Amino acid sequence: MADYIHGFNRKEQNRLIDQAEFLEPYVFAGIDLEFSERLLEVGCGVGAQTKILARRFPKLKIDSVDFSRDQLATAKKYLAQELKTGQVHLRQQDAQKLKMPFKKYDAAFLCWFLEHVPNPLAALRAVKRHLKPGGKMYCSEVFNQTLFVEPYSPAYMKYWFEFNDYQWSIKGHPFIGASLGHLLDEAGFSDIQVEPRTFHFDSREPEKRAAFTQYFTDILLSAEKTLLAEGRVSKELVRELKREMRVIQKAKEAVFFYAFMRATAVKR
Repeated sequence: MADYIHGFNRKEQNRLIDQAEFLEPYVFAGIDLEFSERLLEVGCGVGAQTKILARRFPKLKIDSVDFSRDQLATAKKYLAQELKTGQVHLRQQDAQKLKMPFKKYDAAFLCWFLEHVPNPLAALRAVKRHLKPGGKMYCSEVFNQTLFVEPYSPAYMKYWFEFNDYQWSIKGHPFIGASLGHLLDEAGFSDIQVEPRTFHFDSREPEKRAAFTQYFTDILLSAEKTLLAEGRVSKELVRELKREMRVIQKAKEAVFFYAFMRATAVKR
């Protein structure tokens, strides 16, 4: 697995939970697991999406896997009730070499995961082997090339480049959302559908604009210590980025735009 750009400290783990709740209306729009009995969730991390899946689909049995023992230790605490009832089971595995005892899942769910995997095609093929015929894949992924803010924010743009370039250097893929269709096709899936899900806020929705600006600032700053240690950014650049973010949150003409990619596919 690739290194994790955000780290594994408690602050980051809490951010992942807050992020899942913040983005729930957008990530889960169109996800229909009402008639599924068993779900494979790959890359569950701290269980942030798992908790939402369990709440939205209380009859669903969820097998969630992650490579990080640190993340799973937090997930075990966060999902204590779901684990107690047996609705959720956690396993420590490498998604690229997935070997679950159960191989007839009705559906699979991957969210903000493949961007961190050195060989995403291997992971998708492994997931496909564990789906029953007709089983459906739901996959949401980043497409960081799409991020745009107004007013012009050079420190922000410089930091964002270093953020993405560093993730690429550790064998992640910050633009993988655009490749989901190709990857799912190569993995042998059928009925592949890929669509952008956009966040576009301007003066017509100032509260949402401010909220999403803050949300993305938190994502950027989650890698601050790593990027400083790597010599990719300076403390001066970070201070200027924070100043620019405050301007974007308040400026009447400010614009925030970002698109992530949602893919669905079926095992035939």
